[in-house]
Amino acid sequence: MKKNSSIIGAVFALFLLFSCDDILEKDISDMQLTVISPNEGDTIAGNTVQFLWNTIEGANNYTIQIYNNNLLVMDTLISAPPYIDVLASDSYQWRIKGENEAYETQYNFPINFEVISSTDLTNQAVILNSPSDNVYTNESSIIFSWSSVPSADSYTFELLRKSSSGTVTVDLQEGLFTTTVTLDENVLDRDSEYIWRVKAVNETSQTIFFSRTFFIDTVPPPVPSLISPKFEEEFDLTEIITFSWDFGNDPGIIDSAINSVYEIATNSTFSNVIESGVSFPTTITYTFNESGTYYWRVRGEDAAGNVGSFNSNGKLIVNE
Repeated sequence: MKKNSSIIGAVFALFLLFSCDDILEKDISDMQLTVISPNEGDTIAGNTVQFLWNTIEGANNYTIQIYNNNLLVMDTLISAPPYIDVLASDSYQWRIKGENEAYETQYNFPINFEVISSTDLTNQAVILNSPSDNVYTNESSIIFSWSSVPSADSYTFELLRKSSSGTVTVDLQEGLFTTTVTLDENVLDRDSEYIWRVKAVNETSQTIFFSRTFFIDTVPPPVPSLISPKFEEEFDLTEIITFSWDFGNDPGIIDSAINSVYEIATNSTFSNVIESGVSFPTTITYTFNESGTYYWRVRGEDAAGNVGSFNSNGKLIVNE
């Protein structure tokens, strides 16, 4: 009897393991999504398209696909409507499905719509190309670029710098006929958080400003302090040894994320490195294959491209 109970318990545990998602998630596989817009045959004036649909109970996310001449140009997962995209003037098809961790609906039948240019820029968008949003850099000469907007006669570019006292405009260029601006160290003259933004303008209307943020950080990461192993600490050959270090406070105004470059060698000149790598956590583990005296060191490389210096060498001894 006990044996049968054990078997039943094991089967029940496996059922719970493999069926947990099915139990917790609502079965939406037979449900259908109702599209609000764009509908079949709609014409959208301008370059900005808002996709709307009625949500369904039990769907956690929705996958939207957009096609142009039967070629997939967008495939994205979002949690709720609306979804807004910027599209060039052309004919398109779109479809959508709902999904959760265990189930998904069928895609609706593809819906055809058309995007045409409009002289009214009010609800249109400017696509910013580079630099990317929230990027870190140590370069003080940057090329800003964006995509042209049909019906725009010119563009306005503005660069803002953030500080503890607020935001100040450090560069403003109006009436631009090109879609690029180059700024150098005369403008980008200090480490800071910056916001760049662009709007399109014609004789009768203009878009809102579209913006991105970037950070200039020219200060190398600090030299790390070695925490463990302690200098000349001894270990047994079979031990898993934890190496840890700390960069302390970044002396710069902008704190870029720091990756650690570590090396373990058999000599203090590090001409014979036996282990090296890059780690975002400030700790690694390592097991040595042979006894002996070993040396280790760490330096930082941050997201802006700055490279710090190695610490003074750590030293440890591995015994038989």
